[in-house]
Amino acid sequence: MQPDLRGLTRADIETALTGLGEKPGNAGAVFLAVHRRGAVDLAQLPGVPARVARALARAFTLQPLPLPERKLVAADGTRKLLFRFPGNALAECVVLPGKDQQTACLSSQAGCACGCTFCATGALGLKRSLTPVEIVAQFEACLREAVDLRSLVFMGMGEPFLNWENVKKAIKILSDSRGRHFQQVKMTVSTVGVIPVIEELTTSDLRVRLAVSLVAADPGLRARLAPMENTYPLSRVLAAVREYCRARQAHVMLEYILLPGVNDRPSDSAQLAELIEGIPCRLNLIPFNPPGGPGVAAPRIKEFQQELIAAGVHAYLRQEKGADIAAACGQLAAGGDK
Repeated sequence: MQPDLRGLTRADIETALTGLGEKPGNAGAVFLAVHRRGAVDLAQLPGVPARVARALARAFTLQPLPLPERKLVAADGTRKLLFRFPGNALAECVVLPGKDQQTACLSSQAGCACGCTFCATGALGLKRSLTPVEIVAQFEACLREAVDLRSLVFMGMGEPFLNWENVKKAIKILSDSRGRHFQQVKMTVSTVGVIPVIEELTTSDLRVRLAVSLVAADPGLRARLAPMENTYPLSRVLAAVREYCRARQAHVMLEYILLPGVNDRPSDSAQLAELIEGIPCRLNLIPFNPPGGPGVAAPRIKEFQQELIAAGVHAYLRQEKGADIAAACGQLAAGGDK
């Protein structure tokens, strides 16, 4: 099957046009027609010479963007969209309401191979990674649902850095000035700590923000909760994060899910504060959201925050949204929830 033109960056289109004997300078017009002017047929690309369109039609196809199969709306206005991609690959994305704007939370994979014990997506295993077109389709669906979409996070289903080439391509497509022109500095990519990609991002010209899920400060506990610790130990992950911050003169977002009675003791906050000392960061504390239902009370969360603040950590409590439709952090289960 011919590749879909929607999955190409502008640089990819330039290369393709050169290979087809056409001027690469037409790539901007092609990209604009596909990603902003709503072209649905290669025979009719507005603003593109007919000769160029015919050449592209010999090598590519232009399929309609996939549409969500189902939408759920939470009491707080959170919207969750379910997609069924080819091969019965189910994935969800979420529109999160804010005071003056909305955030789109996108999935990078159908399921996830990381196996984090507290995460509904991890329990599914990995079906497959999503293509750039499937990632862009989620964004476009979120854009239709939002009043003022100003930020984008790759914090949905899957580990973005285990599908990095496709995620990176989607980032470039969405941020291109001839397309949606969504600023990269308004995008955040979250990882459990895939070190090679953190290192790549350190020297990359991408301007996306980095978020790292810590899970636990104790290596043995973290390995039980997040098996990726066995592949990418947190000590090495944070070494890569420190270099990222130094080289890019940037802050990083660190995420810590509070599991009552598991990783929320005073000894845990003390170990965590020591572990991240000196890293320019914002630490988000996330209450545990059990799969399929509303979150549970986290009696220690405020005390945990105060212990960290007293130790000099910029610690914040994340206000979880959409738990009544299983759309909060850790609850996405691709239709297996409600």
